[in-house]
Amino acid sequence: MKRRLPRTLGVLSALRVLHAIAVLCAIGAATATSALPPGDGVFGSATVVPADVAVVVRVRGAKGLRADADMLPAQAALLRLAGSRVLVQTWDRLAADLGVDASSLVDLLLGTDVTYIERTRAGQVEWAIVTRIEQPLLDLFVEKLKPATAAGGRSIYPVQQVAAAWRPPNLVLGPSDRTALFDEVVGRIDAPNADGSLAAAADLVAANGWDTAPVEVVWRHELPTGGMTVFTARAVDGQLRVRHRSRFDRAPIHVASGAPADAGLLRALDGAGIAALVMNPWRGPLDKQEVVDALLLEGRIDDAMRSNMGARQIVVVGDVALDGTSVRVPTLGIAFEVRDPVLAEKQWDGWAQRCMESVSARANMPPPVRAESATGAVRLVDIDPAVRSIFADHPFARSVRLAWATQSGANGAWQIIATDPALLDKIGTAIAGAERMADPDDAHELGTISGSTLAAHLRSWTTAPALFVPESPEPFVQGVSLAADILAAAPRVRWRARAPMEGVIESELVVELPKAAAVAPAPVPEPVVAPVPAPAPAPMPEPVPAPAPAATPAPAPAATPTSTPAP
Repeated sequence: MKRRLPRTLGVLSALRVLHAIAVLCAIGAATATSALPPGDGVFGSATVVPADVAVVVRVRGAKGLRADADMLPAQAALLRLAGSRVLVQTWDRLAADLGVDASSLVDLLLGTDVTYIERTRAGQVEWAIVTRIEQPLLDLFVEKLKPATAAGGRSIYPVQQVAAAWRPPNLVLGPSDRTALFDEVVGRIDAPNADGSLAAAADLVAANGWDTAPVEVVWRHELPTGGMTVFTARAVDGQLRVRHRSRFDRAPIHVASGAPADAGLLRALDGAGIAALVMNPWRGPLDKQEVVDALLLEGRIDDAMRSNMGARQIVVVGDVALDGTSVRVPTLGIAFEVRDPVLAEKQWDGWAQRCMESVSARANMPPPVRAESATGAVRLVDIDPAVRSIFADHPFARSVRLAWATQSGANGAWQIIATDPALLDKIGTAIAGAERMADPDDAHELGTISGSTLAAHLRSWTTAPALFVPESPEPFVQGVSLAADILAAAPRVRWRARAPMEGVIESELVVELPKAAAVAPAPVPEPVVAPVPAPAPAPMPEPVPAPAPAATPAPAPAATPTSTPAP
């Protein structure tokens, strides 16, 4: 599977919900009009949503989710991400104006059934919220906030630019200066009709057989990707379980159909790195923007090499400490099952030579000299100087050594490539010790991520932030520490994915949640702001132009799987 991390849909959508509702410092009401609420079935909220929206997030029973002890660590981290001091103060002022405890107001206003809807027109974001509340809360708003009544059964609070319409048992909210989406939602509640609504979208029809869930999300992909993603999430027995389906007009990620993925291999790779994936090799066109593909294209992988690949592929993201520091940087390992190991060794020796020549040419350096190696031995070349030159000495480009080997055994013949020889050894050992076992649910890809390991990896960056951000490292430290806290709230993530048809990925994901007492935000180390030799900016810079293949070598940050898969 080729993977590029799209925008973090769940987090971003949740943040928009929090922000949009938190700034509703005044919510009015007009004369009550009897109306039907959004449907109660899976993605039932789509019945009151226009077909052209970009995002829909529905949360049912948020009060219960907030009270779930297993969800508390994740809540704490996400609230840190969502909340600014201004947002918290705004919500507190609203609660004070109403004479209600701030936490209780969350449950009263959002705790039963809330749907957030968003679209963009002419560069302007429109949003609407439909939330189910009790009449006493509405009466309290009217008494305390004294809204102005407007035409069309709406009430307006001009200072906060909020429009509201009471359609019992639902309160509909939106921005008073951009009411087109708000008006459409109110109209569909008043006169329910599936025609022209999001409910008629083929991607939602395909999910009609799913069970309802506390969290349901619809996300329309921007062009040129196109298509739509839908997913549901529920907390069960200390786990967050996600079911997902994506359709792409132009897929940014790929899951290759074929034989069921090897669950025995994934089990053997447990602990080998930050993340491990087992899959069918991708046979389609490669994309130089993808980390794995970029590495393969750097050595000009050819059709003969791909024809020699068998039915199994492994990708492992590891990490290693930079010499003389406690900072850890990502490493990458790839392994392909091969049909003819003798031919594979010759093919990949040629690939490695071309890769070294390409990287060296782009750095305007002579290629390193590789000593001859015996058949079956690990080959190793230090390409660190060239990679550091191309990427302006970014920490991720340091200590990159290209290692590759062909190995055969009871579990088949394999070609392994890695940016760190220690990771190559781990992969080889795991392959040799694995017991082949097809996934019982016929998934085409299986994967796992250690959130706790990735959190520790990120926290190591805060010990020497000047390596990444030479100037003003404090915001970098704060951002990385927050990301680490969020990851620590998901110590282990497992998924399985399948490709039932071209352009469609279906998957299921299980996030293991720690107990509330098991996670506490790690102390942020004092930032080291003293000058560090050859500092580099935080983002990996573009490589310097040179007359060689344009593909990017792979010692870049590890890619994160975007398919969401099966427990």
